[in-house]
Amino acid sequence: MTCKFCDHPCQKAGKQKNGAQRFYSTLCGKYQQMAYRSRACCKGTKPMISKLVCECVSVRGVARIWRISINTVQADIRSTGKSIMKPPIRLYQENIEVDELRTFIGNKRNQYWIAYALNRTSGEVMDFIVGRRSKRTLKMLVNTLLLSDVGKISTDPLNIYRSLIPEGVHCDRRYGTNGIERKNLSIRTHIKRLSRRTICFGRSRAMLENCLRIYFWRGQTA
Repeated sequence: MTCKFCDHPCQKAGKQKNGAQRFYSTLCGKYQQMAYRSRACCKGTKPMISKLVCECVSVRGVARIWRISINTVQADIRSTGKSIMKPPIRLYQENIEVDELRTFIGNKRNQYWIAYALNRTSGEVMDFIVGRRSKRTLKMLVNTLLLSDVGKISTDPLNIYRSLIPEGVHCDRRYGTNGIERKNLSIRTHIKRLSRRTICFGRSRAMLENCLRIYFWRGQTA
């Protein structure tokens, strides 16, 4: 058998519990089978899980569509999310919009907020953070933007921003956040766990962050 990853000849390496022959590649060090019974092992399954997560399909919905276990779907989302690195923030960007999205984790009494920064010209999400709607949470996001020497940061009239952003950089005028407010609607439409008036909300903060990484930066990974 030829390795599916490096095209190098494989050698036999025992058998699986179900009796299927297992092979090992000495070049890339990966174990594999000639044919798999589970659809979770198919080559296109992992990219398709990421696409479905970004098209308002829940974890259980993905598992039903692909006929694989929920644990497999969750494991793929975790591994994909962790492999996606935040793209570097370009210096001297002219206009950045910042806003927050409310969601729930665990139950509807446990409110969390997704604060993120959007480049008004390109529509690119520069950074995000998940946490409480507090000065401590927003400060981490705002400080990242200030270090990149942005020209202007547009926000809503929330009092916290006035104490975090210098007056010469801050803008809280009306219609200043139209771009990010429209982005909020798209995010809620595309990610099932962020929909309004739903029982399909996340159970863990880590899973929410992984889904957001996939949604914001999946197309920018190497």
